[in-house]
Amino acid sequence: MAAKQIYLVTDLGGGDGGKGGVIHKLCHHKHAHTVVKVGGAQGSHGVRTGSGQAFNFSQFGCGTFEGVRTHISKLMVIEPYALMHEAQKLMYEWGIRDIYDYLTIDRDALCITPFQTVASQLMELARKDKPKGTVGIGTGVTIQDEENYPELAIRAKDLASPDLKDRLLVLQTIKMRELTPIIDHVQELWTDDQDQARELIELLETPNLVDRIAESFAQLSKLAKIVDEQFMVDNILSRNGTIVVEGSNGVLTDRYYGFHPHTSSLRTVPDQTIKILDGLHYDGEIKKIGVTRAYTIRHGAGTMVTESPLLLGELLPGSSKNDNRWQGKVRVGPLDLVALRYAINACGGAQSFHALAITWLDQIMKAGSWSYCDSYNNATDPDYFSATGEIIVSHGSGTEQYIRQERLGQLLANCSPNLARLDGTTVQLMKNCPNVIQEKLNVTVGLTTVGPTEQECFIKI
Repeated sequence: MAAKQIYLVTDLGGGDGGKGGVIHKLCHHKHAHTVVKVGGAQGSHGVRTGSGQAFNFSQFGCGTFEGVRTHISKLMVIEPYALMHEAQKLMYEWGIRDIYDYLTIDRDALCITPFQTVASQLMELARKDKPKGTVGIGTGVTIQDEENYPELAIRAKDLASPDLKDRLLVLQTIKMRELTPIIDHVQELWTDDQDQARELIELLETPNLVDRIAESFAQLSKLAKIVDEQFMVDNILSRNGTIVVEGSNGVLTDRYYGFHPHTSSLRTVPDQTIKILDGLHYDGEIKKIGVTRAYTIRHGAGTMVTESPLLLGELLPGSSKNDNRWQGKVRVGPLDLVALRYAINACGGAQSFHALAITWLDQIMKAGSWSYCDSYNNATDPDYFSATGEIIVSHGSGTEQYIRQERLGQLLANCSPNLARLDGTTVQLMKNCPNVIQEKLNVTVGLTTVGPTEQECFIKI
């Protein structure tokens, strides 16, 4: 084993691939010293341990139960209220009373305010039967605000800043102005959503809300250790041992590679993290690990060629993924190898991945059969599909890329899957499913899970 190594974990789907369990298992088996967080606060990464612990992590790393420290990098968007609530649960439900001693936050990490949370939720209610799909935390709104009003952006270093209240007041005014078309026409929302919308508007207009936010943010600045980028160099990247990079979302919701508009404002591909590591002159080994369930899953709206409602009861028991108003329904279907190849190519191709992690294989084994899709019907537009029917990756950005990806999503909605099926005993499926995936994706399968805990993980990476 290299003296220093990083496992950079990337979800190759819509974001529900089982990253939490993979992160925990890597931390356990590799005795990691730090989980570095990138992405957004909206992630709900389920972890169950062999000793009976169970928790859905969001901003603390999924190695926490292993005593692994969490470093929130500048590529992470945090939600201060939710972070402190998560810390409280870990302190009092799981007895980790010194939880903040395990946490450091980069001073440049962007912070979500309640105004942006409210905006995210009201905008999704206003879309009615044309949902975008959002966790409703406000990550996307916060990123967009930072781009539109950079002088108002609140970062971890600003949590106790003297001008924090002034910035919050301006943000409150801006959000109220931007949301006026919704605020003035609440009666046009779905009837079942109107009371919730009014509660959100009442919160947005609360006179002393700015004071309460500022007080809470200042509290986090006292509880958590906020550090500069050099801290990561001196105390994390320079240490021998293993680091695991934990992101949120998945490649198929990436800002530019996902199928617009059902995407995140985040970049979810690993090259964003690698650029940071290169800039900090990290000289250890980096292993990129792609994660997927043994079947396709998507939480909420968006293109999903292999969707099969008939498989819901068969594949979802035991999963921590539940329907909610913001993300929408959980959808499942046979494993989509075409979409996985697209995600892998968006990340640099099969040769850039060290291994794949296949999760929830136990659900397939219980079913006694496994279906997968290796090609689509109607994938014929030469601007979007290759001669062999593979999805063409466009490495663009900005408005033109959004337009292209929206068109791609529309084309995919008109595709149908060509399905193949494997039947067999539990032992046969446990062997054959990873072999097929490895052959079709041209990446070694290095980790498989047949249950939620580290004891039900087979790892050879």
